Amino acid sequence: MILESILHEHSPVPSKIMKDLIAGGTFLESIAKVPYHWDSFADQAQAQLGYPSETREVVVKAFERQNPDLSASEEASLQAFRDGAPTITTGHQLMVCGGTVFFEAKVLGAVALAQAASKELGREVVPVFWMASEDHDFQEIASFRIGNHQFTWKQPDAKGPVGYLPTQDLADQLSSWLEQVPLNEAQKKLIQPRLKAYCEGKNLAEATRQWVRQWAEGLGLLVLDGQDIALKGQAAPIWTAEMGGEYSKLIQKQTDALVAQGYKAQVFPREINLFDLRDGDRQRFEQPDPECPYFHVSPNALMRPLYQEWLLPNLAYVGGGGELAYWLQLGSAFENLGRPMPLLYLRNSVLVQDYKLRKDLKKLGITLPDVLATNAEELKGELLGKNTVLQAEGESLQAPIMEAIDQWNASLVERYPELQQHAAALKVKMEKLAQRTSETRYRTQKRRHEELIRSVDRAINRIYPEGIFWERRASYVDLVGILGQDPRDAMVEKMSTIKAGTMVIDPEF
Repeated sequence: MILESILHEHSPVPSKIMKDLIAGGTFLESIAKVPYHWDSFADQAQAQLGYPSETREVVVKAFERQNPDLSASEEASLQAFRDGAPTITTGHQLMVCGGTVFFEAKVLGAVALAQAASKELGREVVPVFWMASEDHDFQEIASFRIGNHQFTWKQPDAKGPVGYLPTQDLADQLSSWLEQVPLNEAQKKLIQPRLKAYCEGKNLAEATRQWVRQWAEGLGLLVLDGQDIALKGQAAPIWTAEMGGEYSKLIQKQTDALVAQGYKAQVFPREINLFDLRDGDRQRFEQPDPECPYFHVSPNALMRPLYQEWLLPNLAYVGGGGELAYWLQLGSAFENLGRPMPLLYLRNSVLVQDYKLRKDLKKLGITLPDVLATNAEELKGELLGKNTVLQAEGESLQAPIMEAIDQWNASLVERYPELQQHAAALKVKMEKLAQRTSETRYRTQKRRHEELIRSVDRAINRIYPEGIFWERRASYVDLVGILGQDPRDAMVEKMSTIKAGTMVIDPEF
């Protein structure tokens, strides 16, 4: 198995805002530190010295309460946290079996970055996985696939926070479905603990916590669920302030500033960015309700980062492009909160380069970065010389014709000035004809090189199956099936760098 990384600077990232965050030197530096140097981590560690000991004690008890029977590596991390260690956090929805491969990649990215930061800073840094148990979009979490087989959890009465959903029916449905899916031994070894967790867990939050802890055993990862009465109580000042719209106003102001700089708002703030969890459902607060018990209050996507950072002494948050985009809407809110905004670290992407893909790239004489930096049509045009060889050839063929047209027009207008408009129209028609001829030549060139075109299409389809980047379609179970083993430790080792990018995994068949 071979692993290499194509840095985000040299591979596609989700949006302009992420490109600018990585590049630095933009308006975004007034909101968040660009994370790709260790001085920023050292500064953040210094800023976290003001983290309240009272909050640390509450969080320690929550870790202990939520995670009984700590493993040796978990106990070591928790002890480090008790003794004052900062954290590096990632979070995600409670996807069935992890959903797509970037669920596990985010977790491993937080572990790897914590390990690297520990070494660089000369002190323990603890990785944390924050479970988004109170998300309510069931459709987003209900499916995952193995190869061409897709599983979807059928739960017709699903409503409210997904973490509350019982998982016995999920275990039954998943077990029946797996009987029809061919799995190798490595895949069976990976998925059985997840199926067991759904059988034993009383709800999706408990089951997810169980299988994530089992899979991450030995990495020192701590799992924390914000759906906790004591943690909600510790964050009571946030809920009280937001009932009055205090943070909403600041978020809107920051969002307006981003839009003025040409960026898009990822999430639109509401007057009150909180939900009411009473009666087992999740409803928006349309007006302040100071009588609502704090443990029934749930943050929306914009308030969740403030809640998380109120509770944890984070150096960095590892997230996807969409996530980090809405974190950037929170700069002013963090200033008001009195807690430092964490470094925003764009997660690693994952891509498998198998034998077939490698063969096609070799035949084409190109590399993965060449493919990732463009699209299928642009790549075909480049390989066929559309903008170089064909263009030069076209210009050579067209030059004498256009020169003759210019001479003809000049002579015509000289004798018949009233035909100047006609002459100009004639030249436009000839230019359009030349363009159509150029396009016809390119189509002919494509027909003459059908094998090259097929190779490009195959390569693109393996990287973007069904038009979707590989990691957003494939599951971690797929990855394990391709490799015949769990690449967890190898991925952590490769990710242990200050710079993230697209991790390319080659099975080396």
